[in-house]
Amino acid sequence: MKRKLVILTLVVAITVVFLSFAQFTYAHQENTPLVKQKMLQHKSGEFREMMGRRLKVSPAAKMREFIEYLNLSEEQITEIKKTLLDFQKDTLELRNRMQIKELEVKALLLEPQTELVKIRAKLQEVADLQVELKVKTIEKYLEIKDLLTPEQQAKLPLGVPFQIFALEKMGMCRMIKSYCW
Repeated sequence: MKRKLVILTLVVAITVVFLSFAQFTYAHQENTPLVKQKMLQHKSGEFREMMGRRLKVSPAAKMREFIEYLNLSEEQITEIKKTLLDFQKDTLELRNRMQIKELEVKALLLEPQTELVKIRAKLQEVADLQVELKVKTIEKYLEIKDLLTPEQQAKLPLGVPFQIFALEKMGMCRMIKSYCW
């Protein structure tokens, strides 16, 4: 029994030494530290090209093109900014309540005796809040649409309210607002 334990310990020790040596060798390729190697990757043109391609097809870039396509006046941009700020203020409490309900669902799932009836009721409350948020989104979209000229309104594609207001979840809303709205 002791012999097996000693052999197992030796195998583990040899494996650890071998892996450490392999990592050390990899880190000292080209006589540069591993941290510096990673930094060099970010400075390479390949990284910049990849990020450039991603930014060109990002939702924020597409939204920027769409805003330019609408050719908004400064007055329209100002009014849209105010409307979006009001929308955020109006829906802040609603989004907070929705988040609290979602956390309550998670808490119910952690209970030793999970009751499906309670979970279903909480999920229904979350769904009701989501519907309320979507209705408010459409209301604000219609307010913004009223700020546009008939020519600009004709350029609006279907489904814009959720594309504009849903970007907030992805963190893109700030980029769009900093550009125009």
